[in-house]
Amino acid sequence: MTVCVLLAVLYLFQFSTRNPEIIHVVQNVATMDIVVKQPPLSQKGKIIWWEAHEAAIEKKYGSPRRGENGFYYVSILDGGNGFKKLSENNSNWFSFSHKNLYCFDDIKSEERCFENEILMTVIYDESNKVSYLIDNDEILKK
Repeated sequence: MTVCVLLAVLYLFQFSTRNPEIIHVVQNVATMDIVVKQPPLSQKGKIIWWEAHEAAIEKKYGSPRRGENGFYYVSILDGGNGFKKLSENNSNWFSFSHKNLYCFDDIKSEERCFENEILMTVIYDESNKVSYLIDNDEILKK
């Protein structure tokens, strides 16, 4: 019993102290896509990570230019399984092994795609109010 409790505590500790690593960033007008490995698991953890690293990310990569409507969007994507090569197996719409891949044209390697899982979208409106879209929930920053 003690061993099971210790393993559970170690397992929870590992996931609560995850340190996401940014592996790729793409910017377009009004959008920025950030691919991370080992993202936080909870909604609160994702928001805390973003708020703690937002200034450093802006300093290193800049901010997206606002769109005509004054909004801009930052999508945090899970790159946990790494980049993959686009192949007939995962691009064929009627295949049972179909994977929804997100591919980056700016990567000049054959391995430039990964399974698309948007973890969080951060939305800045024209007055710099921030909201987060996570797991179909909209969370407004106060």
